[in-house]
Amino acid sequence: MADSASDRSSGECATDVHWMKLPSEIWLEIFSYLSPVTILNEVAFVCRKFNSLSFHLSLWNKLDLTNWESFIENLSPVIDLLSENLRSLSFCQINGNFVFGSDKRWLFYKFSNIVRLELPECEYVTAQILEEIRKNCKKIERLNLSECRNVDDQAMKVVSKFEHLTKLDITQCHQVTDDGVNFIADMPCQILHFLSFDVQQFSDRGIVNLVTKQTKIEFLILSGDNITDYSVIDACHCLVNLKKFHIYDCRNLTDRSIHALCGKVRLECLCLQRATKVSTQAFNHLFQEKPRLNLKDLCIGDTDAVVDDTVYAISSGSKFVVILSSSFTITCFSRKYFARYPHLERIELNFCCKVTDKSIDELIKSCRKLEVVSLQGLTSLKGDWLAEIERYLPKLRSLTMCFCCGISEEKVKHLFLRKPDLELLWNRMPINELKHEDIDRVLRNITLEDFE
Repeated sequence: MADSASDRSSGECATDVHWMKLPSEIWLEIFSYLSPVTILNEVAFVCRKFNSLSFHLSLWNKLDLTNWESFIENLSPVIDLLSENLRSLSFCQINGNFVFGSDKRWLFYKFSNIVRLELPECEYVTAQILEEIRKNCKKIERLNLSECRNVDDQAMKVVSKFEHLTKLDITQCHQVTDDGVNFIADMPCQILHFLSFDVQQFSDRGIVNLVTKQTKIEFLILSGDNITDYSVIDACHCLVNLKKFHIYDCRNLTDRSIHALCGKVRLECLCLQRATKVSTQAFNHLFQEKPRLNLKDLCIGDTDAVVDDTVYAISSGSKFVVILSSSFTITCFSRKYFARYPHLERIELNFCCKVTDKSIDELIKSCRKLEVVSLQGLTSLKGDWLAEIERYLPKLRSLTMCFCCGISEEKVKHLFLRKPDLELLWNRMPINELKHEDIDRVLRNITLEDFE
């Protein structure tokens, strides 16, 4: 009797669900988490209702075809239904003749309303292909050409003719030189994002021309030994709206660049990697001079010029309160500590080897909104502050301590047991004992099994 009652109860529950009577809005929300391949090849064939919802315009604002060469054939019968509503198109080609080297590329040129086009690692993207795209997709505002090895100065000349372009990524496009940057500088529209990580042929000639003419840039990435203080100083002077400034491998920068950055108090993101000629005094002055109340992301790495005093300047400052008597003479001083960067969410101090536990302890106690902390290669750290890190940083979701050979396994294990949802990267291996191919192997998330 009990079993039959149980069966009847479960049967009633099952019949009460009425899955097919769920509102279309709920089904569309569920389908939005599925890939285009799954929607067209499986969902669309379940029933008439699913078939109708599979082509709902809300599902086709964005299309990501990364590594899905065979799926192009499936697009042919439905391309006219999708083309009008599609706004973002992404795909990546690493090997083989994916799209731009084939006769199927006409399919993508029917998407004339796209405003965002992502083409990373597409070796067939050339100046000629970009010209075809420009003629057919005239509304593009965001263009990603990162790691397209055949993108050169002539390609930049074509890109400069895009009428609505505001965001351009040419990361690792090694054939682009100052001549290509000059084409971008002369664009009739204003560029907001110019990302050129690891483009080593740029020099001050191209960058100074760019920031002088494209004065509305909000996000700028510079890299390479050909970049000197002139580029940074002019960028700080001309780019009033600059919010994110990344500077990588510019080993010829000096203290002059750092002093120019002191005036950019509205920065939300600042990255300085391998600025090896900058002094400790300049770094300390940068963070002590004027607090950047909007700063959320700070990355300083690969330099011995960053020391404990630099971290103290980031984490907190001193404020003197003067009390005057009725005779206008100073009667006492008091000192009050306050958070200089109250909105800081991410900090990286990788391979700043002179930083010690004392300043890291002050950092975690002052910057309470930190979510991501990376301390790779800080070999002097013992990690006593790990015992209370979740108390001071309740929002912490990622902690990297690779090559911190002074931090014991016991401290890391206790932290992991207290906060198992933390993305934790750690090992005690000195980096000078590793081969280059082993580095990626040790940069991995720690799990409880590693301690068993």
